[in-house]
Amino acid sequence: MDWNRRSLLKAIGAVGGTSVTAGAVTVVGQNNDSSELQAPQPKRDPPEPYDRYTTRRVPEQYDTIQAAVTDAESKDLILVGPGVYNEAVTIHDTPKLTIRGTDRHEVILDGEFDRQDGILTTVDGVVMENMTARHYQRNGFFWSGVTGWRGSYLTAHNNQVYGIYNIDSQHGLYEYCYASGHTDGGFYLGQCKPCNARLEHCRSERNGLGYSGTNAGGNLTITDSEFRQNMGGIVPNSLDSELDPPQDSVRIENNLVEANNNDRAPSYGYTYASFGTGINIAGGINNEVVNNTVRDHANFGILAGISLDENLYKPSGNLVEDNVVENSGRADLAVASPTGGGNTFRNNEYDTSRPSGLDDGMGLNGGDPWPSAVSLRLFMQTENDENPQGDWKETQEPPFDELESMPDPEKPPAEAVRR
Repeated sequence: MDWNRRSLLKAIGAVGGTSVTAGAVTVVGQNNDSSELQAPQPKRDPPEPYDRYTTRRVPEQYDTIQAAVTDAESKDLILVGPGVYNEAVTIHDTPKLTIRGTDRHEVILDGEFDRQDGILTTVDGVVMENMTARHYQRNGFFWSGVTGWRGSYLTAHNNQVYGIYNIDSQHGLYEYCYASGHTDGGFYLGQCKPCNARLEHCRSERNGLGYSGTNAGGNLTITDSEFRQNMGGIVPNSLDSELDPPQDSVRIENNLVEANNNDRAPSYGYTYASFGTGINIAGGINNEVVNNTVRDHANFGILAGISLDENLYKPSGNLVEDNVVENSGRADLAVASPTGGGNTFRNNEYDTSRPSGLDDGMGLNGGDPWPSAVSLRLFMQTENDENPQGDWKETQEPPFDELESMPDPEKPPAEAVRR
């Protein structure tokens, strides 16, 4: 990205309260931003099993997963036995398929550092379960432009860009998934408003970002998951590179976020700007950060910060409540300036904040220019190719013995999520 960084430097230098001189950069995220979106997506009832379907077995009936997909009809179950499958699977014509491994760790899709995506689908209702994808040039598991999706008991590791990736989609669930060794997000949700989705009981480590959510929000919950040893932790963000900024309304609740300062993790582009921060609301609005444990970060524990692309996005209307934040190098809690106002911090356990006295329960209209200066320094290191960049091909493998497989992989397939 070719940001107007001189304008940002002017903005940081000219801040007094919430004032900003932004040169050619348009400032987005003004005071009193409002939204019709609700942040949390409540838990749904269990998905309904399909009553009529055909089980297509790989490798017993088909040599490859793609061959089974080509023959399949809607609602079928493609049940994949142990083996290494050197293929890139695409699903463009048949909705409501389930692709399921019989063993999470023994059913392996391998891109051999050459193919693009492990499984890519552009049709509604596809479920991917109980398998591993590794060594792809883009993503392990990928849904694009769909309504209804689910990823359960998936492991994605050492793929070049994202582990488990979803864009421009609604009504879905990530559950019991793991991602490591990616240059961007281990988990990604982008360009959805409302998303109507949940990420729960997942684990993300040794990635550029544990979670990245560009312009994603509305009925979106990230809960009961672990994000650790990434360069940056949980990062909902606003960018012009995808449609409908700014990012708006996600609930981040009951997660363990720790030690996201890993300078040996793979990294690409802007991801380094969140280095050393646990939860970074990067130019987002109306988010809820509640009841998380956030610890051991080199820069900030929880930050309501700016995001700069073609436009400058300011955080506003965010709620940070009932979190335990400790052992942060610069500040446990922080709001960057310029800010859109209305960022409320209350009932958090913490030691330090920028600005001071942040946790008073009032909707804060001011911010502190220092967090923006820290972000800018990290951006400039990236621009000058001075940022640390681990090799995605060589990041250590997942702790397979700690990742449970799906119970009863022979059970009938079911819809992606109840709607």
